[in-house]
Amino acid sequence: MSTALFVVSCSAPKVLSDYKINAEQAELDEDFEKALTEWKQYFAQYPEMNDLDGGVYAQAAQSAYKAGEINQAIDWFDQARYRDFASAEMYSTLAEIFRKQENLSKELSALEFLKENYQKENEGVNSRLFAIYDEIDMAEKALNAWEEMSKQAKSTEPNLEKYFEMNMQLGNDEVCDSVSLVLLELNPENVNGLEWNATKIYHKAEDRYQREMAKYENNRTRSQYRILLKELDKVTADFRVALGYFEKLWELKPGSRKEYAGYMSNIHVRFNDEQKANYYRGFVK
Repeated sequence: MSTALFVVSCSAPKVLSDYKINAEQAELDEDFEKALTEWKQYFAQYPEMNDLDGGVYAQAAQSAYKAGEINQAIDWFDQARYRDFASAEMYSTLAEIFRKQENLSKELSALEFLKENYQKENEGVNSRLFAIYDEIDMAEKALNAWEEMSKQAKSTEPNLEKYFEMNMQLGNDEVCDSVSLVLLELNPENVNGLEWNATKIYHKAEDRYQREMAKYENNRTRSQYRILLKELDKVTADFRVALGYFEKLWELKPGSRKEYAGYMSNIHVRFNDEQKANYYRGFVK
């Protein structure tokens, strides 16, 4: 009788070991549903759950996540954290889970932990933090994240657009000037780049026009008239560039034509083209 009990008690660790070995083999075979089943049996039969290392739960959680069992993955990750286990892979997966669940606060916490503890192992962390900080209007943190982003991440159109819009809100015109040109190099139809440069160049031309006309009105001499003509050539050149941008915007954003029409009408007034000026003026009313 005692011998039988001894055999049964000694067989338990082997069974548990088999479940773990089977789970790990299934993971290697990328059969994550089988791995999940083996992990569940392993944990269900383990007599002293608190004795397990947190890394085991984290490993099992990865299988659960890859098998599509999100809630189980979160539960096992929680068990791992309860046992003071942490790894870059674990927090990266948690961030992915919370992003899919649209739980921004938990995703942010996971990403901030990654940045603080495992930055070198997660190149995309700052890029995602930048996007989140931008979304929740934490400009200072977003700009700090931008500075630590990789050159490649900074070169993407979506990230550059966010960076541009952020600096526009902060009134950093010089930054917007340079970023808008980079956006147009990446995409000649980028609306932010077109709008920024269209209005910037328009106002530059209009200011020059008003300034030089005022100078001539105050000093109607032949020499001043010659200066005026040279300056008006520059004005015309700038207006043509601005008009080119506005014409692209006219086609790209039909819903904003009323906004662009005033500029375009005024440009054609400067070109002494009343027919086109009147056409665009009609959209302003």
